[in-house]
Amino acid sequence: PMFTPFHLRELALANRIVVSPMCQYSAEDGMPNDFHLVHLGSRAIGGAGLVFTEMTDVAPDARITPGCAGIWSDAHASAWKRIVDFVHRESDAKIGMQIGHAGRKGATKVLWEGYDEPVPDEQSWELVAPSPLAYSEAKKNQVPREMTRADMDRVRDQFVAATERAERAGFDLIELHMAHGYLLSTFLSPLT
Repeated sequence: PMFTPFHLRELALANRIVVSPMCQYSAEDGMPNDFHLVHLGSRAIGGAGLVFTEMTDVAPDARITPGCAGIWSDAHASAWKRIVDFVHRESDAKIGMQIGHAGRKGATKVLWEGYDEPVPDEQSWELVAPSPLAYSEAKKNQVPREMTRADMDRVRDQFVAATERAERAGFDLIELHMAHGYLLSTFLSPLT
């Protein structure tokens, strides 16, 4: 069954092999680059039915790390379009974008510089979350600012704009990230 087609509503996948979102921490200012082209393109050429981008952030302050990918500007969408076009032209794969917001888990170093370690203050950005609880007190992660109604509206609008950009870039599927203690999942947790 792994190599049989699969349908998600109108989206037809050539097979049931899906490359899940994997943080790569290889973007600068959120901009996808040749690394992302090769990473996603090679999996598509390799025969996967569907490849996903890493969690792609809806705003600069939505990033987990300084190396996270984004789609908060039209320039980001253009860079992603290059990758989407390659996947569509060179393979039978479909490509999906996972969009998200790190919330209280943001402003941390890239994985190989220290797992969940906060970036130095001069490289940091303000974090927002449903409540003012740091991700880790032991690691001295930043205490996020509790979101106001205006913050919630702003973030909602960032998700809408990111979705519209992803659609214009030609993605076949858009997935909303609501796990791992990032912003949206923390609204659902009794702990946060």
